[in-house]
Amino acid sequence: MIIDIHAHVFAFPKRHYGQPHNTFMSMEEQIALMDAKGIDQAVILPLANPETPAELQSWGEVLYICERYPGRFIPFCNIDPRIPRRPDLITVDDFLEILNQCKALGFKGLGEVTARIPWDDPALDKLFAACEQVGFPVIFHTITADVDSYGLIDDIGFPRFEKVLNKFPRLNFLGHSPGFWSEISGGLTLADKNSYPQGPVRPGGRLPELLRRYPNLNGDLSAGSGLNALSRDPEHAFRFIEEFQDRLFLGLDYCSVRNNMRHIEWFKEHRDAGRISRQAYEKIMGQNANQLLQLNLKG
Repeated sequence: MIIDIHAHVFAFPKRHYGQPHNTFMSMEEQIALMDAKGIDQAVILPLANPETPAELQSWGEVLYICERYPGRFIPFCNIDPRIPRRPDLITVDDFLEILNQCKALGFKGLGEVTARIPWDDPALDKLFAACEQVGFPVIFHTITADVDSYGLIDDIGFPRFEKVLNKFPRLNFLGHSPGFWSEISGGLTLADKNSYPQGPVRPGGRLPELLRRYPNLNGDLSAGSGLNALSRDPEHAFRFIEEFQDRLFLGLDYCSVRNNMRHIEWFKEHRDAGRISRQAYEKIMGQNANQLLQLNLKG
């Protein structure tokens, strides 16, 4: 069983980004990719925050894709925390009303959250409270304030995010982005925080510390940032994988067919060489997602 926890899939992608004729993945392109890599199911993460360089996606489009390819996609919903009302008037009940509708429609979680607001924003706090009540895990992207990009804003060491982990102990978070995975290493500089640092992982990483302290924190291994956190120091990676095998999730984050994500190939190579246990491999490839999202899949 292989489940990709992090996919962006559109029914009719139109908007170009990065370079001409480069769009996000169409449902046909995503299915072809999944078939080529042996992926059974993929989680569709709609983009709902205007900071991202993509078309905003409706519930209806996500469910339409799931209906077109039964058994291949898992729908997540997304809500910009700055709506549905003025930020100073938003209540937990406002978000509960929306999320309960999403749950009734078959959505399994919330994300990818990419709003450029601080982790301790009051509206975000209410959205998380509603997610915890509904039982939706949250997939997020995080950055620091000095970067002109999208993502929840924090400083080196996750001081704001740790307060959120403390406040919502029953809410499962799945972290993603360079700003998340760079914290696997100690001695982090601001230049490293939002990039793809190379070389050995140094002791004192804030991410392993938080994973040990907070059982509701998980790692979404998608994109170059997730794979780089492992491949930059394989010997550290093998120990990290074994220790946190119950909390790591395969993700690819193919935003375009021009990407070349080699996560599955990397894991298979090291499993076959005996560097990664078969048990850890199976959990990360799909068993953890099956359990977290209550999919009840066999295999």
